[in-house]
Amino acid sequence: MILSPTTPAFASAFATKTLLNHNILGMRKRHHRSNTSSLGQFTTSSSEFDKDYSKFQEEDENDSEARSQFGTKSYWDAMYEGMGDFSADEYSWYYGFEIIKPILEDYVLASSALEKSQLSILVPGCGNDPLLLDLYNAGYRNLAAFDYSSGAIERQRELLEYLPMGSDLDNVDLRVEDARSLPQEWGDTFDVIIEKGALDAIYLSGDGNFEQSVKEFARVAKKEGLCISCSGVVPEALRRDGFGKDEWVWLRDGSDDLKAGCFVLKKR
Repeated sequence: MILSPTTPAFASAFATKTLLNHNILGMRKRHHRSNTSSLGQFTTSSSEFDKDYSKFQEEDENDSEARSQFGTKSYWDAMYEGMGDFSADEYSWYYGFEIIKPILEDYVLASSALEKSQLSILVPGCGNDPLLLDLYNAGYRNLAAFDYSSGAIERQRELLEYLPMGSDLDNVDLRVEDARSLPQEWGDTFDVIIEKGALDAIYLSGDGNFEQSVKEFARVAKKEGLCISCSGVVPEALRRDGFGKDEWVWLRDGSDDLKAGCFVLKKR
């Protein structure tokens, strides 16, 4: 059955898919956190998505154009305030670092003359995913991340507090930004872009937003820079058009992945 993004069933399916991927591949909490989530705590009825987010509604006038509640800023602002359907503290979207790490090793480190600590990495739509923390712990030091929700950036700052005392965070840049219009000074800056579900939410936010965001990714990526995209919602035809072969080389096509697709693309 093909689901339309405008229907509650689509939102339910998206939530269920995300939860399944999280439980299978990405579930983990820091050892001193006591609360855990199980699939049984969530339903797939549309009523689950009818919570009161009215206090956030005025923050983004574009929310009315969204295909799904997952594409609204008010939904994500509410989640990071503890009013959402997922953990406000920490949530690993689609895949955990155990999946991302070998992809970095195979597609980035194997062909790069740079050391880990020298690679400039951007994490768009970072949310409360611990990816930034995992990257730092794995030896990647030149990191930038952004989200259009200030609550997400606050969660990221809290997550980075788990690093050992004395960790050098001078080259960790956290910002509140919009993927459709990234800072001009970021042009041709990043060796690697890693997004996990950000483009899905951007696609759900309304027509043209996915395409504009991918253009911005291309602008801020260095020549031959890589984009690792974990995505399960963006339609295949739109993805292929957005990451067109005139500008991107498809190194790994995740279209047939059983879970969310993991795509690896290189900027020409």
